[in-house]
Amino acid sequence: MKFLTKLSFNYRWSHILFFVLSLTLSIIIVLQSVQVGKVIDAILYKHTIDYPFVLGSIIIILFGRSVFQTMLKLTGNKLSYNVKHDLREWISKESNEVGSVMNLVQQGIEGVHGFYGDYLPQAYRSIFIPLSILIFLAFFHYKTALIMVITAPFIPIFYIIIGINTEKQALKQMLSLNQFSNYFLNVMKGIMTIKAFNYEDEALSKVASYSEQFKNHTMKILKTAFLSTLMLEFISMLSIGIIALEIGLSLIVFKSVSFYTAVVVLMLAPEFYNALKDLGLAFHTGKTAAGYGDMLSESLTGQEHNIIYDNQSEISFHNVKVTYETGDFMMNIHKMTIPLDHYTITGHSGAGKSTFAKVLSGLTHFDGQIHMYSHLKDNIVYLSQFDAILSDSVINNITMFNAYNFEEVVALAKQFKMHDRIMAMPNGYDTILGHEGEQLSGGEMRRISLMRVFLFPKRLVILDEPTTMLDRESRKIIMDAVETLKQYCYVMIIAHNKETIENSKNLITVNDGNINVKRHSDLEVK
Repeated sequence: MKFLTKLSFNYRWSHILFFVLSLTLSIIIVLQSVQVGKVIDAILYKHTIDYPFVLGSIIIILFGRSVFQTMLKLTGNKLSYNVKHDLREWISKESNEVGSVMNLVQQGIEGVHGFYGDYLPQAYRSIFIPLSILIFLAFFHYKTALIMVITAPFIPIFYIIIGINTEKQALKQMLSLNQFSNYFLNVMKGIMTIKAFNYEDEALSKVASYSEQFKNHTMKILKTAFLSTLMLEFISMLSIGIIALEIGLSLIVFKSVSFYTAVVVLMLAPEFYNALKDLGLAFHTGKTAAGYGDMLSESLTGQEHNIIYDNQSEISFHNVKVTYETGDFMMNIHKMTIPLDHYTITGHSGAGKSTFAKVLSGLTHFDGQIHMYSHLKDNIVYLSQFDAILSDSVINNITMFNAYNFEEVVALAKQFKMHDRIMAMPNGYDTILGHEGEQLSGGEMRRISLMRVFLFPKRLVILDEPTTMLDRESRKIIMDAVETLKQYCYVMIIAHNKETIENSKNLITVNDGNINVKRHSDLEVK
């Protein structure tokens, strides 16, 4: 939960509000029990009290309790909205597998809402409400306070044990969903090829396998949730029962407490344990959200710990190894140096070209070390062959929420021959794209994706088959733009196109995880 908690402190006002609202709410709960106890005691024992004042104060207290609980919830929702907005901006700037990007932007980021909307507000409530009740009862009826101190720790101990398991299961669920979404999207993209090579049965079988894996992880989380709810209810009921037994004996047998004292204690006991129990339920939600938070944190931090930056204008690999869980692919680069330049990365399908590009970009896990030119730190972008178009405006899809100069965006759109197409849309650059908005062709989506790179160019740009499945006009526009891009940065292009490969002065050939570099001087480095 450290990652999500750290993000919340970007909005310190929310923690101040949580503190003030929770403290006030806890005092209101104690006052409510005291005033209701007076009314019940007066009715049953016919004591004289100021009924208008007491009943009026109870109404005000009940109204205030509802208001402060609602304000706590609204504060949590507002904090959640702000943090999710920040995460969407950060994630959208990361180059990654399109399935993973869309999954993180939607499912992953929405998954952290439970931490801010439910867990944090309840954590503050569960600190101040039990603490206020304990302080009050220490002076009002110390025996009940002592029982609460002894029995209360069992609840947090139990939900910490359950919560740790929940976080692990949530992380596994998110990973399985990433695998499922990536594979399913790849199948949809290559459906014609799959049908042409009669691969439908195998593809359907793998989709079903990923779906079943995701379902199993989801059911394990639900099973844990039901178990934790049952046990928390049992512990709470048992603890309240012990207090009720003690109060009953003191009132009836030993006659050591008044009826008024008994009523107030019995009203405060459920409030005390419900606050802890609700934290247990919220802790389960928070741990589930923390699983999503770990995925988001990993996506944002990447592989920096395996990459060392120095002053050499080259990229060198030292015992770099990449393996997949399936075990059907392995990339092993013992020692290799690539001088910074423009390259075409080539090789047969499945040879590991995209994996090599993701290793360079820090987008996939690898063992070993890579030494890079210091100017490349946070200065590499990898553009996948699948274009991630957000359900947002054209201008936000191009700028990815960064600050921009509109004239530069228009000039870039004209260069990519997209300006006229955009201006023909209902709201121009403010037109919403996506399944609920304007639809784009494959070439248009690719040009939008490339415009992001050109608008905020990095020192090293890696393009994964930028012209695949495009018409001749789109290919020419993109390749002309790439030639222009080479004037400002180093460009590596993954390509199958024979013409692109023959016109390249520098080649990186990938063959089943083995890498060969051939430069214009015909020097080959293995």
